[in-house]
Amino acid sequence: MSSKEGSGGFRKRKHDNSPHNQRREGKDVNSSSPVMLAFKSFQQELDARHDKYERLVKLSRDITVESKRTIFLLHRITSAPDMEEILTESEVKLDGVRQKILQVAQELSVEDMHQFHRAITTGLQEYVEAVSFQHFIKTRSLISMDEINKQLIFSTEDNGKENKTPSSDAQDKQCGTWRLRITPVDYLLGVAD
Repeated sequence: MSSKEGSGGFRKRKHDNSPHNQRREGKDVNSSSPVMLAFKSFQQELDARHDKYERLVKLSRDITVESKRTIFLLHRITSAPDMEEILTESEVKLDGVRQKILQVAQELSVEDMHQFHRAITTGLQEYVEAVSFQHFIKTRSLISMDEINKQLIFSTEDNGKENKTPSSDAQDKQCGTWRLRITPVDYLLGVAD
């Protein structure tokens, strides 16, 4: 062992004894200081935002699952006699999906949808795929984005059912109306599926 290597212990650094790095005993953080109160407020706001994001992710998963089930149901159409029965059943399933979308719209009623878009985009794309597939089977034409968005206007007067007549945003707040708009990207990706 050379003299440079030492005895194998840790070498003390010069700055370990400096007064700046020593712990100051007796100095506690004042929890009622304005800075600490501000950070507690930020913490609560971020926690609420993360909780909302997680609720939206769960709703999006439910929307995705139910939309996929509707698509699989529509794939079972093989002949004209069973087509009406399957289309009726698919409409009931899509009404259930719209109820989940209503819950998303209620969660986002005071928020900017684009802040939470990543949490709900997969569910919305799958919903667009299901609705466009059902519409194509019925009419042999492509459903427009405006038609889909009209189905996603909900009011308390409908007891949870979708409202077919669009209203202004000022009336929305007075009547208890919620809406969720499909973005052009969600529409295009849903139709492309």
